[in-house]
Amino acid sequence: MGTRHLIAVQSEGEYKIAQYGQWDGYPSGQGTTVLSFLSEEGNIAKLKDALNKCRFIEDEGRDKEFIESYNKNTPEWSNDPDNRTEAQRHWFESYCTRDLGGKILESVAKSEDDEILLRDNITFAHDSLFCEYAYVIDFDTNTFEVFEGFNESPLTEGRFVTDDSKVERLKDDHDRKYHPVKLLKSYSLSELPTEEQFLEDLKPVEEEA
Repeated sequence: MGTRHLIAVQSEGEYKIAQYGQWDGYPSGQGTTVLSFLSEEGNIAKLKDALNKCRFIEDEGRDKEFIESYNKNTPEWSNDPDNRTEAQRHWFESYCTRDLGGKILESVAKSEDDEILLRDNITFAHDSLFCEYAYVIDFDTNTFEVFEGFNESPLTEGRFVTDDSKVERLKDDHDRKYHPVKLLKSYSLSELPTEEQFLEDLKPVEEEA
């Protein structure tokens, strides 16, 4: 189901992963995918270590040639020839496609690449008409946070409070009705819930959606 979402990871005061996802963003979908990854022994440490290899793409900077080459080789339509190299397909399938969802965490944690180039979609969290859920792993606070979209109330505190001028375009687009996603639940990475408890905690969200 097309439920758009954001999966982000923060460390040392900045976002290292800010992945847009297109499908199944509900807690029972991508939420449990993220929880399952975090609950598997060793995954948190692997993810944290791999963040050192992550950086966001600079389309008009040092990555301009990389992006232009990728776009040139990518078919405009599904029935067009696909001229991407093996390396370009690997990058897209491992780190870029909107289909990844929570699997971006595993892709990064288990990556054998020397450098991991990612898209920075963190501003998507400020547009809660379209960002229906967001999942944030914060290694600075040792937390796993779940956020919900369709928020019509201004935020006065928390992660996504921002200067309105920074999201003026988004607010104008939606008649200033929707604000950034709001926090639903926060868990310690040291005391993660079972999947059953996780879904029970967020059950009202599922019922209202």
